Amino acid sequence: MHSLLIGEGATPEEDRAILRALEQTEKVERSIHIRTHYLGPDEMLVAAKIALAPEVTLATVAATIDAAEVNIRAAVPAARVIYLEPDLDRAALTR
Repeated sequence: MHSLLIGEGATPEEDRAILRALEQTEKVERSIHIRTHYLGPDEMLVAAKIALAPEVTLATVAATIDAAEVNIRAAVPAARVIYLEPDLDRAALTR
């Protein structure tokens, strides 16, 4: 059981593990932003906006999100509720 309060965010170690899990997911170019929130002592909500390449198909987007969820849960088992929003890396598009 964690000594965290409900509503508290992930620890710095958990944040790094989640970011690594996202970055290691094929087709994820980068994490745009991420939010975490403990719903209970052993249940974390993860919400993130992730950049994908503009040419990926809808089927690839869905498969990438599924793979990212698996990677996050493997890295941080408390991450049980995960919402990932796919987007374009607009900063890279303007370069």
